[in-house]
Amino acid sequence: MLDPSCKVEEFLCKTLDPPVFESIRNAIIVLQDIGALSNDEKLTQLGEKLGSLPVHPLICRMLFFAILMNCLDPALTLACASDYRDPFTLPMLPEEKKRASAAKYELASLYGGCSDQFAILAAFECWNNAKKMGLEARFCSQYFVSSSTMNMLSGMRRQLQAELIRLGFIHEDVSGYSVNTHDPGVLNAVLVAGLYPRVGRFLTNKSGKRVIVETTSGDKVRLHNHSINFKLSFKKKLDDTLIVYDEITRGDGGMNLRNCTVVGPLPLLLLSTEIAVAPAEENDEGDEDDVGGSEDEAGSEDVMEFDAESSGGREDKLMSSPDNMVKVIMDRWLYFCSTAIDVAQLYCLRERLSAAILYKVNNQILLV
Repeated sequence: MLDPSCKVEEFLCKTLDPPVFESIRNAIIVLQDIGALSNDEKLTQLGEKLGSLPVHPLICRMLFFAILMNCLDPALTLACASDYRDPFTLPMLPEEKKRASAAKYELASLYGGCSDQFAILAAFECWNNAKKMGLEARFCSQYFVSSSTMNMLSGMRRQLQAELIRLGFIHEDVSGYSVNTHDPGVLNAVLVAGLYPRVGRFLTNKSGKRVIVETTSGDKVRLHNHSINFKLSFKKKLDDTLIVYDEITRGDGGMNLRNCTVVGPLPLLLLSTEIAVAPAEENDEGDEDDVGGSEDEAGSEDVMEFDAESSGGREDKLMSSPDNMVKVIMDRWLYFCSTAIDVAQLYCLRERLSAAILYKVNNQILLV
């Protein structure tokens, strides 16, 4: 009989081919960060709902967030594309490669650019429209898109949408769940909900000729040359630029990010695991948009000392005046400067957002 008090690691170690300890630990941390598991590894109400759909828990959270924000249609595409192959074909001839790259940039620009994920969204939307007009073959040839991959994604989307309806998360009339499909702010927030904490920031390498991406785990990786953001890595003024990605792959040149999107700090602040406040340094005052910083600053003692026991009194003092300048530390890694009143409103907004998602998921009353 299964012991209900058995820990996850203890149970998995009894299987015929148990995962390595690091994989188990990382999976538990992710599930706890998104609220699927409690600190003592008990399945939460949200965790039960996240496990009801046949997708990764992070993708499932993105779908719930998209339903709440009326941005479901692109979320369905992103959810299915994350589990399937890249819909863009890779030509062999140099001239064809240039045309394929330009076509991908053109598609991404329909959703604001600087995003491999948005290029896929635009490609699927344009392919769907072209198919309705009988121009599918022409579109796929012009934009180097695989017709078979798009048809597979279309079928996967229908199955996932049907599953959401069957479980009572959405109504059969889904038209009202996608009114914010082309709102840049909402779309970025939905994407972050599905990719966080897979986030990085640009850093200049030792040669100073090219910047690399530092991840939350401290790994230094490059952008893959097939990424739409590859050329960004040759720009010098990207110290404050944040980027979210789907996975890290290893190639001949080291570790790479292939599918990624440039994002602003606000979605990350709303969806991060924790935020804390610290005194703003004198040279930070007045710079409310300062995000990121050097590796030494991000790992300094001032940043890392904040926890529930030691920071309470200090935070109260910092927040005593609405005009006080403070430094906001997100997940003990990223930070920016703002006023105390803005940070207080951010705290409230985070709580209301979490409560709204939990309420609608638990009650399955996702009315538009």
